[in-house]
Amino acid sequence: MHELRAPSLYEKETMLEALIPAMARVTENLGQDCFADSMMQLFEHICPVQSLAAFAFLEQERPQLLLDIYEQGIMGKQASMSRYMSGAYLLDPYFQACQEQRPTGMYRLTELAADDFEQSEYFRQYFQYANFADEIGYLLRIEQGYIHLSLCRTSAFDEATRTTLNTLCPWVLAVMSQHWKEIRQPSRATESDNMHQRLQQAFTQFGQSFLTQREAEIARLLLQGHSTKSMAERLSISMETVKVHKRNLYSKLDINSQSELFSLFLNSLSTLGPQDMGDPLLAYHQRPGN
Repeated sequence: MHELRAPSLYEKETMLEALIPAMARVTENLGQDCFADSMMQLFEHICPVQSLAAFAFLEQERPQLLLDIYEQGIMGKQASMSRYMSGAYLLDPYFQACQEQRPTGMYRLTELAADDFEQSEYFRQYFQYANFADEIGYLLRIEQGYIHLSLCRTSAFDEATRTTLNTLCPWVLAVMSQHWKEIRQPSRATESDNMHQRLQQAFTQFGQSFLTQREAEIARLLLQGHSTKSMAERLSISMETVKVHKRNLYSKLDINSQSELFSLFLNSLSTLGPQDMGDPLLAYHQRPGN
């Protein structure tokens, strides 16, 4: 994708003159409802941003949506967010990065995502559906987990913009730490905690009642957006063996595409009950009408 030229010295000085008052407004608004708007205005001085969202990824909990601002005309954002919070977050590269305990810092989506992520159904339904083309996220490690501040655009972040956003990273992380310093882990188990544990277990065990262990591994990697080559390297098997496992799992699950696999995964999550702790496909197929 073509990237814009680097800003001139005059443009950099002009941006700095606008950024300093904007940063001051953000600092003044720490802990207040207008914090989100002032953050959005700050980033708008650097580049147009169509969506600004923040999540708390706390240990053993479903994500907490801390803020969500997006431009009018971003189609499907609310519907996408609802499905995301219902379980699709398990496939989010930023959530997975937190599970892997990545260091605090700024990450572009392409740094974290699987090599074939843009061909995955998750990408199509949660990025292209909202017309997003790129994402940059700040990950802040806290005692209970992570806070993720997400910036999405309908076009790519060019190199100059990424450099500016990375230069701001220490300040952004400090602001995030102060504004969300009251986030606490629940003192006792809640329904949200239990559902998160069931969802995580459902992803880990997805398909195991119908597939071999290797086929189930392939299914999970497909959902995450890995290519045949990437799966072969991760599992230390040949690409042809991956293709055979893929054909077999499609046949056993009576599907023909990754899109159908993704839909089957989400549909199976939606049927999870309070006592369902194993393979969600087993519970899904036991429901009347499935």
